[in-house]
Amino acid sequence: MVAKTVSLIGLLLLSGCSTISQQEIFDQVKHSSSSHGAKELQWIKSPEDASKVEESVWRLLEKPLQMDDAVRIALINNRALQQSYAQIGISQSDLVQAGLVNNPLLGYSVGRSNGVTKSTISLDIAFLDMLWIPLRRELGKIALEEIQASIGNEVLEVVRDTKKAYIELVAIEKKMLYYKDILVSHEASLQLVTRQYTAGNITKRNLLKIQNSYQHARVESIEIAKKYAMARESLNRICGLYGGQTNYTLDSSLKPIESPPNLSKGLEKIAIASRLDMRAAIAAVDYAAKEAGYTKNTRLLSELELSIESEKNSNEDRLNSFGIKIPIPIFDFGQARVSKAEALYNQNVHHLYEKAVVIRSEVREKYALLLHAHTIVHEYDDVIVKINQQILEETQLYYNGMLDGIYELLEDKRHLVDAKIEAVEAYSEFWKAQADLEYAVGGNYNEAR
Repeated sequence: MVAKTVSLIGLLLLSGCSTISQQEIFDQVKHSSSSHGAKELQWIKSPEDASKVEESVWRLLEKPLQMDDAVRIALINNRALQQSYAQIGISQSDLVQAGLVNNPLLGYSVGRSNGVTKSTISLDIAFLDMLWIPLRRELGKIALEEIQASIGNEVLEVVRDTKKAYIELVAIEKKMLYYKDILVSHEASLQLVTRQYTAGNITKRNLLKIQNSYQHARVESIEIAKKYAMARESLNRICGLYGGQTNYTLDSSLKPIESPPNLSKGLEKIAIASRLDMRAAIAAVDYAAKEAGYTKNTRLLSELELSIESEKNSNEDRLNSFGIKIPIPIFDFGQARVSKAEALYNQNVHHLYEKAVVIRSEVREKYALLLHAHTIVHEYDDVIVKINQQILEETQLYYNGMLDGIYELLEDKRHLVDAKIEAVEAYSEFWKAQADLEYAVGGNYNEAR
């Protein structure tokens, strides 16, 4: 019997050790993320890995930074993601632990009485613990699937946030350049009105009005510079940049906008099938269901120990005995554990339902925002900017014919620059809305086009 028990322990120990490695799990996360539009992940686990990542970051920063390069940097250098990758190691270790048998307890005691020495050697084995290993390993695999999906979703969130931060920075940089023209216009007006006031051609009230406009323009330029600094640091944080790495320049060209996909092509359905946080919620329900079943099965007989004892007195032969220890369910029938497991299962079911409703709502909301942003961009491109350009051209003709003054000309120039700044903001809102919709449909945005 001892030989059979030892053989069983050895077999279970071997089965517990044969599990997927951490690198294989990370490769699965990489494959899943890649299929959803996020590529080139890197798990930093050693100084050598960190050095390679740093070299890659510097290479990407040598040229004007494009949005795709910013995303690449964030995916390999964002330390919040690296923390999440460490969860792979934790979950993989839990899976390995789930396949291991609890160590047997070896006991030894010795006593002496009335000249007789008694020694006892015992070995206690948690026998039922061996039987529950397959179910525990199944629970561990489901938990690992949930972690993989959750990490993949975090990767897509980083992609979305990096794109939005980059777009915001480019937009503010363009606004700063445009606003320099506005300041030049205000300065020209102030210089002209100062000369006219000195010559006695205008009143002090008109001079003060021009000065007030100029000072407000200066304050606005400072506000834009402040927003630029904040936007730049936001991108730096997402990309994990510091020191000399933050001195990059931007490729500030705005790509032509694309028409939004047709909602009738089933964006909601694509999102439900593709969203990794949805997969994580499904895995959570599976885990809760399996755990509830496990709890019910073990509610009355959670522990059963086999014991082997070898006892010897100094004046007698050795006595070997075999025993069993079974818990008696008198006070605890496992009802609390079962009730808790069922409540957790119901909680996860409702969370899954809520997640599906929220995802569908997000898709509709982000699609509506993108559709309206697309319309607004065309309003600025096709109408507003062109109208202001034509107004300026007409004012220039009036000025050349001495029918309008310099103030009207400078004012219309400022209106044109204001229209261009508003157009940049419209472009920015469009591209940020597209980044939100890309995430909302699970990274499979192109599938809907």
